[in-house]
Amino acid sequence: MGQRDDLIPEDFLHHLQKTVPGFKGEEVKHQMALARMSWNGSSKRRQHLHFDGHASFTHQELEADFGRGKFAEINGRVEFFSVTPNWSVDRSYTKGYLLSDLARQSRDAYLSTDWRKLTKLLSGDGTKLKSLPAAVASKDMGGMTTTAWRNAKALNKARVDLASLAALRRWLVQRRDDWRAGRAPVSLFSDIPSLERIEWLADTTAQIIRMAKTDVVGNGYVLHRYVQAKSGRLYAKGINLQTAPTIIKEAALAGLWEYDFANCHYAILAQMAAKFGYQCKAIEHYLAHKKATREAIAEQAGITFDQAKVCLLAVMYGARASEWHESAIPDAIGVEGARRLYQIEQFVEIKSDIQGARQAILKGWPRTANGRLTNAFGKAISTTAKSEERLAHLIQGVEAKALKTAIDLYPDSIVLLQHDGFAASARLDSKAIEAAVFDATSYRMELEEERIQIDPDAYFLKTQNPKRKRPKH
Repeated sequence: MGQRDDLIPEDFLHHLQKTVPGFKGEEVKHQMALARMSWNGSSKRRQHLHFDGHASFTHQELEADFGRGKFAEINGRVEFFSVTPNWSVDRSYTKGYLLSDLARQSRDAYLSTDWRKLTKLLSGDGTKLKSLPAAVASKDMGGMTTTAWRNAKALNKARVDLASLAALRRWLVQRRDDWRAGRAPVSLFSDIPSLERIEWLADTTAQIIRMAKTDVVGNGYVLHRYVQAKSGRLYAKGINLQTAPTIIKEAALAGLWEYDFANCHYAILAQMAAKFGYQCKAIEHYLAHKKATREAIAEQAGITFDQAKVCLLAVMYGARASEWHESAIPDAIGVEGARRLYQIEQFVEIKSDIQGARQAILKGWPRTANGRLTNAFGKAISTTAKSEERLAHLIQGVEAKALKTAIDLYPDSIVLLQHDGFAASARLDSKAIEAAVFDATSYRMELEEERIQIDPDAYFLKTQNPKRKRPKH
């Protein structure tokens, strides 16, 4: 489970030792493994795709942390997780892991704390972190040495607005309590979020707040540690702001500047296809009328604007165009929504463009001596990989090169990487970055700029009562 990078607060381990019977009697390394599973199990990366509310851990991870076949024995003694009996190799999913009532109550109690003191951070074996590690791990996901990100100087700590996070946390807790008491909640979005969604948002906000109060990083800063994927892309480990929900990210980064490459993957795909003689007419129309296209697809499919955006990205990477309930798109919008989506002319034309572009790119892309495809970041992929995986590898290579170019230009200002953009502590020269990216990649990419602010009409400001006394903890 990434023992080096999946860090936990020291006082969380102490809390579990005090509140979960039998926990303290286990070996320290097993205590740490269970604590990490509890702390990181609710993260986006760990959410199970088939069992709602469950986390996903591979048997290789469990064997590395507990020993071969030992997890079931230890979990049986401590009764920390309930585990689903079913899993599938063919469909690539693990068993589902859900905290037991007792372990959940312990975690809930910890996350309801109003922390006033800094805590230490513990690595996988229980060692206290004494200094900030480099932002990017020295080995990538394939075990190869990583040297490309030498200028990522400011990425290991991100400043967060603790006051805004605290306001958001109070609002979410109130909405959660309203749900539990049977009272209708005030809407956050166009649709009222479920109790499970509210609980997850509240828990994640609390975790970000706690991670912003550690001695090694400093009060008001969250440690970020990235690992490079085989395509060159960087993924943040553990509890982080890269994968945090937007409302939490906005509260945390209030006042900073956010930069996103506009419709990054489609922009790269269209230009990449053109290099090999294929014109993406439907995609080019989408790029020129991004908002209108998403709105039209959303209206015709009876889904939200954000869901239309997700579906358009999913179909690029091989989301099955069917109504099968375990396909990515039906999982996101439901079977009926998927059925309507697949009948929309614009969506069908974009999907057809993707297929044509993919075929032209993979056919024309130069091969290495051993037949592999090397992307713009210098990372190769085998031709035996699925066509969707090869296309993703090539597109993400351009994306990674573009982000690296921006970091090389502003190494001291960029403080958080997102998959198609970044956050900066100061306003940057967008045009200079666009020009540098074109020089480095030969792709024209438009950079959208926005000051991260709290909307004055935002839910967690509207519901604040300045006369209300602060509850005691």
